[in-house]
Amino acid sequence: MRQSASVVWRRQPAAAISLVVMVLAMIATPLFDRGGTERRFLATVVVLGLLGVGIFSAWNVSRRRVIVVALVMMLVSFGVELLGSKTGFPFGAYEYTATLAPRVWGVPVIVPCAWTGITFISYGMFRRSPTQAWRQVVLMALSITAWDVFLDPQMVGEGYWRWASSELTFRGIPLVNYAGWFGTATVMALLMVVLCEGNGIDQQPLLPPAEDFLPLLAYVALNVLSVIGFLVFFGDAVVALVGAIAMGCCAWRGVMHRLSHSKVVS
Repeated sequence: MRQSASVVWRRQPAAAISLVVMVLAMIATPLFDRGGTERRFLATVVVLGLLGVGIFSAWNVSRRRVIVVALVMMLVSFGVELLGSKTGFPFGAYEYTATLAPRVWGVPVIVPCAWTGITFISYGMFRRSPTQAWRQVVLMALSITAWDVFLDPQMVGEGYWRWASSELTFRGIPLVNYAGWFGTATVMALLMVVLCEGNGIDQQPLLPPAEDFLPLLAYVALNVLSVIGFLVFFGDAVVALVGAIAMGCCAWRGVMHRLSHSKVVS
């Protein structure tokens, strides 16, 4: 274990540092008042840490292509959020408050960063063999959507955005939002697979080295710390339970995927 950690630190120091920063920011968040300046700053740190883990981990496989992919993911997610906040499609009717800044046309810049970060993380969890292309996209989309079980209730509680009233909701979040997340996540996952792996999803990708587990570790950290946060600090056992199941199932599938590919590589 110590040797494995040493190898990861040597091969991916920027990704490892990003993970540590993300975890520390999540731990520190409940120590400050809800909706306060400190929490806004820490929310930004968490997202940038997540983005750093995803991008720096992907660099070992896709190299400079990662820069292009990140820009595409930012633009696509920004476009979807702009459409959603103006029209209510595909997430349902919502609006951003003036709390998060900077904003472009009303959309906080940190939001596309969050979409890009979690998409890179899910890609790192489910890099594939040639026969698993469409399965990989679905697993990525499910993993991305599962994160929103925690994200939306917490961010609404912080006052970062507001939802219009709806009859079918989960803790005040319209259920259509999760359908919108899955649809958007599927598009972003498909784009990322195509762009990261060259000429198309039917091409043989580079499999990750055996020690490259930081995206999976980051996803597990998001799950565990979010469960603790909602149970102990936010007082919502329902979100904690549903989120633990949703993200936990995706994390478990990521572990199984990693183990099977480790056997293939070895």
